[in-house]
Amino acid sequence: MPVALKVLDDPSHGSCVRRVPLFAGLSPADQDAVAALARPLTLAAGALLPATADRQLVVVHRGRLRVSHVSASGRRRLLRVAGPGDVVGELAFLTGEDPDQEVEAAEPAQACVFRAADLGGLIARHPSLAAGLLRSLAQRLADAERRLALATVDVPARLASFLLDLPTTADAAVSLPWPKKDVASYLGTTPESLSRALDRLQRQGAIEVRGPLVRVADAAALESLAGPAD
Repeated sequence: MPVALKVLDDPSHGSCVRRVPLFAGLSPADQDAVAALARPLTLAAGALLPATADRQLVVVHRGRLRVSHVSASGRRRLLRVAGPGDVVGELAFLTGEDPDQEVEAAEPAQACVFRAADLGGLIARHPSLAAGLLRSLAQRLADAERRLALATVDVPARLASFLLDLPTTADAAVSLPWPKKDVASYLGTTPESLSRALDRLQRQGAIEVRGPLVRVADAAALESLAGPAD
């Protein structure tokens, strides 16, 4: 059973505000004002962020949060993994709509929670905050469009596109950003199908798998499999 969220009474939670890009453009005084509105919290690994009647914005301070869509049948599809500095809940926060996402701690995590009613006045005085939230939503939309296009191709093609989007090291290696089960969920497949796709790409000489590291041995082959970029 998921572990419950715990709210902390921690006077040092101002660092949760100062370290995130969304609030970087504010003066120190305004950052302190934002920090005064924050409800710091901690989540144990596996804990779910509980639903609330209040619209809220969650800013990750430490750890990672899985953001998933849960279908009516109970099937979960990973949408993204939010890490330090990332924001969760922008759409519901801005539109007032009920969130349709499940947020779970992938590991022990700390975050700050803001109620829309508390931040409304601050956003009105600082349009850069609203612009930052809109940029975040635009990034989510672009990602959703890419994934929608990939939904019509097979798993090896989805995996090739995913690998090509990851940052590479000097020796053309990429590190899977999440456990394989999360990568599989993000790509809309099963861990077993993901393993088969990795094996297939390795047999074809496109990649070399070294645990969580994947070396791109033939980028042209991956690009051909992934298809033309939009």
